Amino acid sequence: MGTTAFIQARMGSSRLPGKVMKSLNGLPVIMHIVQRLEKCKRIDNIVVLTSTKPENKALVDYLKSHGVAVFQGDEVNVLARFQAALHHYPCDTIVRITGDSPLLDAEICDQLIDYFNSQAADYAYLSEQFAEGVDCEVVKASLLAKLDINKLRPSEQEHVTLHFYENNENQFNCVELANKHDDSHYRYTLDTLEDWQVIATLYQSNKDIANMDYAAVKAYFDCHPEVKAINQHITRNEGLAISLQQEISGNVNE
Repeated sequence: MGTTAFIQARMGSSRLPGKVMKSLNGLPVIMHIVQRLEKCKRIDNIVVLTSTKPENKALVDYLKSHGVAVFQGDEVNVLARFQAALHHYPCDTIVRITGDSPLLDAEICDQLIDYFNSQAADYAYLSEQFAEGVDCEVVKASLLAKLDINKLRPSEQEHVTLHFYENNENQFNCVELANKHDDSHYRYTLDTLEDWQVIATLYQSNKDIANMDYAAVKAYFDCHPEVKAINQHITRNEGLAISLQQEISGNVNE
């Protein structure tokens, strides 16, 4: 059944609503993500996973009109959305991508998939020494499908791979792909208005952005420290941190 990239994306992002359909050099963010994934040699299929909320209609209509596979499921319980999608798009291996990575790198995705396979892993992820903006994860589809949602915390339902990442009972073979350099100071994920300013500026300065690889993106920020500085105050993985804090305080968003 091969390897499928599931891109989770929706219009209702709390910090930057509608970000996946914001235009960059004439194409919406979501299409930049799809086109970069199409360059991956280890990925067989690409499916965008969004929710059934009416606000996602523009996203769904656009993707369908461009021949991109779409699945609609639960808005809040993203793990349930992934499990339901597996019934329609079965595969052996899932590559999880989020809709905030218009500059993800195909080569890094392929490296992670190769590492996952070579280690006979259940779950593989990138070291935080990679830039924040190329995030991807690989997980065995059969294991994700078997997770009992009713036994998982709200944060584990919202953040699909958190149960594997925490691996509290050491029941999974989880591996981390190391980076040769510490690139954690680069941030070009798309979560906030400041992130948008960074990415939009980069795109406006580079018309051939589709061919910019990981090294070229880092080189741009090295040459433009004033652009890089715009979002440097934002905490890495802030969304997850917020979810975990809400869970601790008992103030979990529905």
